Amino acid sequence: MEIVILVSLLSLYCDFTDAECLVISPARLVVKYGDPASSNCSSDTPVEMGWEATQGGVGLTDNKVKILNWKVDSVTDWKIKPTCFTDGGQCQKELNITVYKLPDSVSISYRKYPDPMVEGHQYLLQCLVQNIAPIGRLRVTFYKVSTTGEQTELDTQQKSKDNINTPENGTYTLDFTPGRDDDGAQLLCSAMLDLGPEGPQPPPVMDSNRLNTNVHYKPQITSPGCFSMSITEGDTLSLNCSANGNPAPSYDWLLPQADPNTMEERSVVTITNMAKSHSGEYTCIAINPLGNSTCTVNVEVTVDYLPIFAGLAAAVVVILLVISCFTYSSYYKHRRMGHYQLKDVLPRRHKNKHVVQHNRMDQSFM
Repeated sequence: MEIVILVSLLSLYCDFTDAECLVISPARLVVKYGDPASSNCSSDTPVEMGWEATQGGVGLTDNKVKILNWKVDSVTDWKIKPTCFTDGGQCQKELNITVYKLPDSVSISYRKYPDPMVEGHQYLLQCLVQNIAPIGRLRVTFYKVSTTGEQTELDTQQKSKDNINTPENGTYTLDFTPGRDDDGAQLLCSAMLDLGPEGPQPPPVMDSNRLNTNVHYKPQITSPGCFSMSITEGDTLSLNCSANGNPAPSYDWLLPQADPNTMEERSVVTITNMAKSHSGEYTCIAINPLGNSTCTVNVEVTVDYLPIFAGLAAAVVVILLVISCFTYSSYYKHRRMGHYQLKDVLPRRHKNKHVVQHNRMDQSFM
């Protein structure tokens, strides 16, 4: 009885004291299914030792040795646990080995296919990882890739299944609520097998296929915007309404009044020869099956007084010119008539007449 207790205590002591017991190097192995593997078992003092394993087992040595190698050309046992031991089982150490397998495929889909998606509604995404081991070391990440190529992480999930060593299928789900900015984006999931520092670096990653998103959303007017503006009487008003929406929206305009000068073509309204009566609110309505959006432009028609002032000034100039011409003409005639007054002309006529008569008289006496 005392001998059994002593052996048990010695075994426990060996488990916690490497100087007196066995040392396995490397102490942990990460091996891909079907690949070779090896590890050494050593002791500070020569002992009879062996390896117990479902693959590559080595019986107890005939001679005392300080090191004994375990080796296998192809690991095919998912639950393999090689154990190094000494004579009588006084001391033993188990090799920590993880056998892994990359997934056969990774795929993403909708639990219920939406055709099309609608802004604000919730949809269930499903990522299926097939035939992977160990599934407890698997991390699945959902991504969204925008139309510009920017990748955004949506969620990362990992299931705790440490006791499962054999290949399993893993299903991971995510609730996704799209917005208008998600129209045209792509969705995918990525499976990463993180096996720690002893595993392959960087950890192996396998991406799924990509889902193209077609998101329907109600219109949102982007132009001309809701504002107030002034326009001069007689000018032409042109307003172009533009909205983002899927499906593409149709347009309608509410105007202050009907006018023969008004032309509407799709999203554009044009009014020529604006008058004061055209002042008021011009409301654009963008419509699609999911809703509508409105935007109002407040237009004030103002009078340009500069042409009026210019016309008045021109009229004044014309009037002044007419007055000046009339005054000058009157003054000029007055000065000209001053040289031909009757009182100045008549005496000369009398003198000439006297001369003429005198000449006649002279002729009569002749």
